[in-house]
Amino acid sequence: MLNDVLEVLKQAIQLEEDGQKYYSEAAARVQNPLAQTTFEKLVGWEEEHKQYLTAYYDAMQQQREWPPMSQMGVRAVDIKQEAVSIFQQALAQIDEMVPEETGLTELYQGAMEMERQSIALYRTGAEQAADENAREFYEFLVAQEQGHLDLLATTLEYLDDPDSWYFTQEQWTVEG
Repeated sequence: MLNDVLEVLKQAIQLEEDGQKYYSEAAARVQNPLAQTTFEKLVGWEEEHKQYLTAYYDAMQQQREWPPMSQMGVRAVDIKQEAVSIFQQALAQIDEMVPEETGLTELYQGAMEMERQSIALYRTGAEQAADENAREFYEFLVAQEQGHLDLLATTLEYLDDPDSWYFTQEQWTVEG
């Protein structure tokens, strides 16, 4: 059983490393401030998740039991609040003449697929976890990765169709 847990943690660490690399390369490649800021934030969050997973991996090897999240220094990121900050920062930099950037949709679709893979792995971990600390940690990761996926979907929606995004976000009423 311990080997199964360690193998899942290794897979999770690799997924986070892959995500961090993908987001880092994407941030360096894009010119749109919103996309760039989004990818840069994701680099940091993936690094944070990798550190948590590595700490759990080490703890499991040494203690052979799941420590509670409170002992591991795990902190939740309020992705919705961060999204507001990302949009405010990036939209202040975007002027009306930012040229349309090709390839953004594909970058976002690749990023969203990576987040879906992480969610699937962590959801499976939570469902199969016999230990409550393990379940709590996996559920935490599912929520964080779902937040990343939602952020990516929201920023892609904005990039693809800003008018529709504003309508959805502001819940405008149409008067006629």
